[in-house]
Amino acid sequence: MEEVVEEKSKNKSRTINPIKNPSATLSSIQVEDNLRYSSNISEIDRVLGGGFILGSSIVIGGEPGIGKSTLALQLGNLANDDFKFMYFSGEESQKQIKLRAKRIGVDSDNVILSEHNNLEDIINEIKQSKPSFVIIDSIHTMTSDESASIAGSVNQVTNCSNQLAELSRALSFTLILVGHITKEGIIAGPKVLEHLVDTILYFEKIDTGNLRILRTSKNRFGATDEIGIFNMTEKGLEEIVDPTSLFLSNKKEASPGSAISSTHEGTRPMLVEIQSLVSNPTQSFGKRYSTGIDSNRVNLLVAILEKYCDIRLSDKDIFVSLTKGIKVKDTSNDLASAVAIYSSFRNVPISNENVFIGELGLSGEVKEIDNIEKRVKEIARLGFKSCFVPINSVNDAKSVAGKLKIRGIEHIKEIKDFF
Repeated sequence: MEEVVEEKSKNKSRTINPIKNPSATLSSIQVEDNLRYSSNISEIDRVLGGGFILGSSIVIGGEPGIGKSTLALQLGNLANDDFKFMYFSGEESQKQIKLRAKRIGVDSDNVILSEHNNLEDIINEIKQSKPSFVIIDSIHTMTSDESASIAGSVNQVTNCSNQLAELSRALSFTLILVGHITKEGIIAGPKVLEHLVDTILYFEKIDTGNLRILRTSKNRFGATDEIGIFNMTEKGLEEIVDPTSLFLSNKKEASPGSAISSTHEGTRPMLVEIQSLVSNPTQSFGKRYSTGIDSNRVNLLVAILEKYCDIRLSDKDIFVSLTKGIKVKDTSNDLASAVAIYSSFRNVPISNENVFIGELGLSGEVKEIDNIEKRVKEIARLGFKSCFVPINSVNDAKSVAGKLKIRGIEHIKEIKDFF
């Protein structure tokens, strides 16, 4: 076999055709006010930045059985005479989808179900029906006649998602692509899929219960730090509008190694309980184990405690976790994590009526954090007695504290006075 490369003629003149979408000045471009619309589910609107956008494309990924298809079908309640909804499933039959729709209360003549998984057939149906909302469940089961590879391959996923995204912009409908994930927890398939779409949502399961969290890792039309919290029931997903104290264990008595902090997800604060266990090592040297908090952050906090609080932790096994399996990236939980580790080491409980907020620096100082007023206001509403905040944030915290006692802390070595 010998590869032959066909060279294009350099002298061939190019035919000039009219440009379909000519260039325009920024000020001359008109944007309609009704491009964004509500999903009628406040937690989804929060994650998306205010609702769906006509002409946008969204990928929803998550583990099998977590509720991706349920969430997508539940959006069928948007359907009405002026808003057609199309659901293409390459994994389930129409009867199976009907059973789920009946269970979650979705029933409308404007919801169109299809078992097609051929891209060309799907495009023809969309052009004929002219829907406002299209679900593809899932993009990894779709095939195009332009590619000879199997469904889910790099070529198929790239080609199908590219054509569908272009069609959604051309015909101005909202497109949702349900996607599979890898064992590492990222969207399966080529990375180009994540670049093609406007928004990427991840559906996560919290702990072993029915809690679900919807996160966004990319959003061209909103922030990427918001989360939506749901409860999975027999009738579908129910949104949890006030999750402030949802991730607390609500223990009546304080126990060693437990401290409460306030994390900030997007535009709202939530209280989390950080638990720690310091024990003798199972091997000749100590190890660090963390759940819900970055392990590198835990190693840093242990080093700070050992240097400035006169305790030896290098020869101990240290476990740190957040209750109910939530994951946080907010560094304002540093102070509570350090207090929990110190409390477990000393085997002395900290009152569960106290809340600790603050980021720790390498020199042991407690740094000022953002949104302190929102956090303190929510802590006061829930009836806690005292709150420890960075010394620079005391005045801001007291302005909204009410009966909540505010105590400032400047350096990590001051936590020795708590015990």
